[in-house]
Amino acid sequence: MRYFLVFILVAMISFGLFLANYLGAFKGVEIFEGEQGPYTMLYIDHVGPYHKISKEIEKVEKFLSAQGTPCKQSYGEYLDDPKTMEEVRLRSKAGCIVQNVPANLPEGFKTEEVPLRKYVVASFTGSPGIGPMKVYPKVEEYMKEKGHTAAGPVIEIYEIHSISEKNAMTTTYLFPISN
Repeated sequence: MRYFLVFILVAMISFGLFLANYLGAFKGVEIFEGEQGPYTMLYIDHVGPYHKISKEIEKVEKFLSAQGTPCKQSYGEYLDDPKTMEEVRLRSKAGCIVQNVPANLPEGFKTEEVPLRKYVVASFTGSPGIGPMKVYPKVEEYMKEKGHTAAGPVIEIYEIHSISEKNAMTTTYLFPISN
């Protein structure tokens, strides 16, 4: 019986390590300051938990694909601080960065121009699902060291490089700062 319990414990630890490695928990975060933009955003408003934003992103991707314009960079713009706002009231924008806005947008679709501005930029090749635990604390520490304060909502840009490769996705986090 004892060997069976040890086996179960080792299997659980091994699976946990495999999952952490697969999600990118052991990968580094590249942080720097620079200007980014301008961007033309096509999006749908989302209210609710941030981790459920993917359905809105998929709606925008499907619309663009039907228009013959694939979405090369999807994004989420997170308007509220989840530390101070209850989860069901969190507001965000979910969509794609586009070169040209298609005509006849469906109901609920909106556009926005994000101007060129200065950001603290973080790049991470792991899963965006662990970004809040991995990337945000490192950027907060960086901003504190440099004396920066946030000057607007965070934008996360998701770029899939290949479906078949292991490190096929990069998330770029844009934390706006004042000049």
